[in-house]
Amino acid sequence: MNILINAIKIIFLLGFLVFIHEGGHFLAARLFKVKVEAFSIGFGPKIFVKKGKETEYSISAIPFGGYVKMTGESARSDEEGAFNKAKVSHRIAIVAAGAIVNIIFGILVYFILVLSSGYNISSIVDSIIPEAISNVSEIEVGDKILKINDKKIRIKADMNKALKDSNGEPVKVLVNRNNEEKEIQVIPTEYKGVYVLGIQVALVEGTFSEKIYYAFWETADFIFSIGDSLKMLFTGNISVEQMTGPIGISEIVVKSSGLYSFINLLSLISVSLGITNLLPIPALDGGRIVLLIIEGIRGKALKEEVELSIQSLGFALLILFALFVSYNDILRIF
Repeated sequence: MNILINAIKIIFLLGFLVFIHEGGHFLAARLFKVKVEAFSIGFGPKIFVKKGKETEYSISAIPFGGYVKMTGESARSDEEGAFNKAKVSHRIAIVAAGAIVNIIFGILVYFILVLSSGYNISSIVDSIIPEAISNVSEIEVGDKILKINDKKIRIKADMNKALKDSNGEPVKVLVNRNNEEKEIQVIPTEYKGVYVLGIQVALVEGTFSEKIYYAFWETADFIFSIGDSLKMLFTGNISVEQMTGPIGISEIVVKSSGLYSFINLLSLISVSLGITNLLPIPALDGGRIVLLIIEGIRGKALKEEVELSIQSLGFALLILFALFVSYNDILRIF
């Protein structure tokens, strides 16, 4: 039974994210009157097919992907409604729509998740960690942390970042105590390899406006953390071996417990999928957008064979990379 439940979780998560991604492409294409020949969720043998007026809708056996096939997309066409005949701006919108839908969906889901959680992690001191009393002797329970080294503290993540940047050096902490501001010098406490302030912060239920406030900044931190991860990958601070592919994602989905954890994972993967797809790499949506921008600047498209060669090379490299990431996923699991 557990195997069946885990399989359903994986198929639903990946299938749903592919569905809304391809749905973004499909709806944008229809908006700009581009003919869509096929809309498929998954690859391989088809297990469900429905023929519409001009589009074939299908679900295939392998849920790790999908596609929208438009007339004049892979091979240029003079037919009315062909992708290659649409304005460059319209084509860019169609190509970008899938990733944009993933990003917006993930952000909205995460925001609603935080908003509905009931309690938010504040910056109000709830207790002092006994081992850190000597370091934070002037901080009192009830103090609200406003700034650390002049960096505004809105949520606990802001505190963590400011302390990480301190590298253990003394920090200036601005607190609000009884409606008065007081600046205190604190020596960060090292705990399990990271620097902490030596306090526990309070959980607050708050008013609706306060919930909106915390949800907004928690969501902003969520977005920036994904961006930071991508930045660290390209700067070498995260190795390619640490990346996770469909197999690794499936393992994480299996290990998720409870609806909250599953929805949180859904939003994270959705935003990550959207941002990754917009990277300027051939065969990804971002690479296609780059080619369309070049076409717009030149005033004419690249030669069809050149464009196909770039896309084919990018696709081949992408497949090799996916195999490499999957191999590392398998090594990590077993």
